[in-house]
Amino acid sequence: MKKIFSNYSLAELCEKKAEKRISRYKQGKPLRGIKFRKYLHPLVLGFLVADKIQQREKIVVVNNKSKCRKGNPVIYACNHIGGNEIERAFLVIKKPAYLMLGNPGILYRSPIWLFMIMNGVISIETFNREDRKVGYQRAVELLTKGGSLLIFPEGAWNVTPNLPVMKTFTGTVRMAKESEREIIPMAVQQYGKTLYYNIGENYSIPCDTEKSVDELNKELREKLCTLEWEIMEKCSEVLKRETVPDGYLDMYQSEIINRSAYGFTLQAAIDESFHDKTVIDSKEVFSFYDKLNISHNNAFLLNKKIHN
Repeated sequence: MKKIFSNYSLAELCEKKAEKRISRYKQGKPLRGIKFRKYLHPLVLGFLVADKIQQREKIVVVNNKSKCRKGNPVIYACNHIGGNEIERAFLVIKKPAYLMLGNPGILYRSPIWLFMIMNGVISIETFNREDRKVGYQRAVELLTKGGSLLIFPEGAWNVTPNLPVMKTFTGTVRMAKESEREIIPMAVQQYGKTLYYNIGENYSIPCDTEKSVDELNKELREKLCTLEWEIMEKCSEVLKRETVPDGYLDMYQSEIINRSAYGFTLQAAIDESFHDKTVIDSKEVFSFYDKLNISHNNAFLLNKKIHN
């Protein structure tokens, strides 16, 4: 007898969901419900407003330079900080937009998944190459058929306090170029129970541009960084260097992880982020320690003296 989804382990469920998405795409089945979800949008917003009130969170829009013409689909590209920033972003956007969501995992079995289905979601398993390709094609299909998209180009929560915006994946600029839709860059930051959003100007990527994908991606990241810095300037009273306590990194990362009620981990955020192969982190630099056989000849590497 065939298993139903509720009987699968979480890992099996994620795998089966990906298989189903890939299968539907290969069979030529179109993305469904784009127009219908626009009618559901007021209901989705009502749910989100109630959730914001229940969570006692506040939204501050630092600036909004975007100009959306009615009926024109766009790509909202936002930095990723964890917590409820996705839900609150929809309240800031106000217009219908599907969500591009990587590695839903436990969300499949959470009540929030019903909201995502009502809103519209393109989910992918980021470590599944075929599913990533299908997700990209579905996003382009959505944009060409009149739907907007909310995407987080960093691909994971930013748990690095020294980077306003982490390095971004190229999918956002590639789909903007292919679908000929404008990008609206957005930045978000959270201090306490207040989320600050900063929305930049729309911009387009000509399909005949001579710029490389990497150049276009760099431009997007620079726009996001500028918007993020503007939030920091707005909140300069909160961000005083002299008030940063010892052990701030652990506190900062713990705060981000604890914002989520869905069981996501710090390691997952690190694993799912963009990894630049040209950059070597400290963990990789000192990885030889684990394989080192200590002797008089190499003890200096550990700054220790070996005694007979």
